[in-house]
Amino acid sequence: MLGPPIFGVTITSLCGVEDMESIVIGTAGHIDHGKTILVKALTGRDTDTLEEEKRRGITINLGFAYFTLPCGKVAGIVDVPGHERFIKNMLAGASGIDIAMVVIAANEGVMPQTKEHIDILSYLDIERSIVVLTKIDMVDEELKELVLEDTKEYLKDTFLRDAPLVEVDSLSGKGIDVLVGHLDGMAVQTDRRSVEKDARMSVDRVFSVNGFGTVATGTLSGGKLQVGDEVAIYPQGFPAKVRNLQIHEQNVCEARAGQRTAINLAGIATTQVSRGCVIAKKDSVFATKVMDVRFSLSSDAHFTVKKMDRLKLYIGARELIVKIIPFGVRQVSAGQEAYGQILFEQEAVVRKGDPFVLRTISPVETIGGGKVVDPTALRYPKVTQEILDNVRLKDAGSAPDMLETFVRVHPLLTKNMLTRLVCLASFEETLQELLAAGRLIRLQDLFIHPESVGVFRKEVMGLLQNYHQTYTLRRGMSKAELQSRQTFAGGDKEFSLLLSLLESRNVVKVADNLVAIADFSPRLSSRQQEIRAELEGQVRQCGYTLPSLPELVGNYEKKLQVMEFLLKDTLMALDGQFVIDRQLYQASREIAKELAATHGVIKLSDFRDRLQTSRKYALLLLERFDKEKLTKRAGEDRILL
Repeated sequence: MLGPPIFGVTITSLCGVEDMESIVIGTAGHIDHGKTILVKALTGRDTDTLEEEKRRGITINLGFAYFTLPCGKVAGIVDVPGHERFIKNMLAGASGIDIAMVVIAANEGVMPQTKEHIDILSYLDIERSIVVLTKIDMVDEELKELVLEDTKEYLKDTFLRDAPLVEVDSLSGKGIDVLVGHLDGMAVQTDRRSVEKDARMSVDRVFSVNGFGTVATGTLSGGKLQVGDEVAIYPQGFPAKVRNLQIHEQNVCEARAGQRTAINLAGIATTQVSRGCVIAKKDSVFATKVMDVRFSLSSDAHFTVKKMDRLKLYIGARELIVKIIPFGVRQVSAGQEAYGQILFEQEAVVRKGDPFVLRTISPVETIGGGKVVDPTALRYPKVTQEILDNVRLKDAGSAPDMLETFVRVHPLLTKNMLTRLVCLASFEETLQELLAAGRLIRLQDLFIHPESVGVFRKEVMGLLQNYHQTYTLRRGMSKAELQSRQTFAGGDKEFSLLLSLLESRNVVKVADNLVAIADFSPRLSSRQQEIRAELEGQVRQCGYTLPSLPELVGNYEKKLQVMEFLLKDTLMALDGQFVIDRQLYQASREIAKELAATHGVIKLSDFRDRLQTSRKYALLLLERFDKEKLTKRAGEDRILL
């Protein structure tokens, strides 16, 4: 798609090519049934470009060509290999196509790879398909009719039961105009893909062009890309920049959803991007190792899926080894459908609704496929009925039920994250409806379900109740300790917002970074009341000759507990060690102000004499005044601020 001659064209001279409406047609069918020669008959281009392909007469890798339909749309054709050994290449090319063109040779009829390709296509969510009977000039009328009859008999039990069937001979051109007419009609009925979604392209081919660097090609499945855009290569997240774009071998300023696109990437090496990678805007996709899915096995699958079976999964243009866990059943047999969970050995980049195909590892056989329900699912220790119900709602619930369930399962996400996660056309209206009904709660830019608030409330109340029972005289647990011990809110912002919500609902109270149950207050026992009176009496008796904490409480735990309480109430500590009555401390501040008013400065000796104490304790008080910004040093003296 991309080459030096085209890069030499001035970009501005070709701007506007991106406005061409495009569709992507994908071939499918058994080896040597005439797919490549059919593409050449339609486009005039030979998609077998490898020396080995020409020598062996078979397609090995993906081939690409394009032509303009009578309606004016440009049809890009992805020619896929038919040999069973290259099925993974076929799967890479089949993702992102609008129209499937299933090719069956009149001299052979439906063959093993025909069936496998049809099975694969049935799972890829392709809305329009056509069956092409090729090589009709190689057989007599009687054999052709037999093949047609057998073909229709087989197709009636597949998704192609209502697909048009066209007879062609690619060498002579017989029937090609009829085929083009059918493709043109389908193209007219194919809506342009939404450019409102985030741009995403699954890479099916990577190469390097001298003087230009790395080029990746694929079908842009959503959104739009422009020259100069910052993108990332997933799942690794490598940053890159769009240096240039091409559609159908022409430089363009912009590529849009549904177009076969070649992206010239700046800042990325060919070793950093490969088939199966996803090119998207930063933070617009989810890299995951766990996803909830709906899947089924084909009616002729020779395999039964059980918990933790290892399979090959194909999604986009990528092949991955996974483990599968069926939900609600012990096993899934041929022709059956179930919900389940996919566990990846490597990170995959997926979105809700993405189709995938399942194949066994050995012997290799296509057995089924399905769709992504939740791309960032949690691991479930045990699959309960509630979990199964949630997965059903995330898959097929009404718009309000679906969005509510996603927020309940994934609390505290932003609107942007939810939009990308849920992929709901009516997202904004549905969100406002749920907020108005109280089914969801907004915390600044985050959203949470009332049930999740209840979970957080229960955990916090449990932690605080235990704390109050253990430390009856403390006014509360520090916010930092509470945050570290709770397990619901992961980040500082999330925790603070939820705690503020509980505070606004009079569930907890927060003061001086201490959190307590709203109606909690420290209560002293009769013995503790006696210790309190004793400690307060000792401190007041000492006056400004400040006693130390060890002198007051020693190793007596009960005295220490009461002292901790008093230091938040009637007493205070200087330098973390010396204790003074709060009223005496306030009196010392007033004395300092009087001295400053009389002398202009506060001399340590004058202050000491007024307090009738030693230089040591007077200095401790003055240093405390400095910390509280009441005074500041001026040489050996102090002045008021």
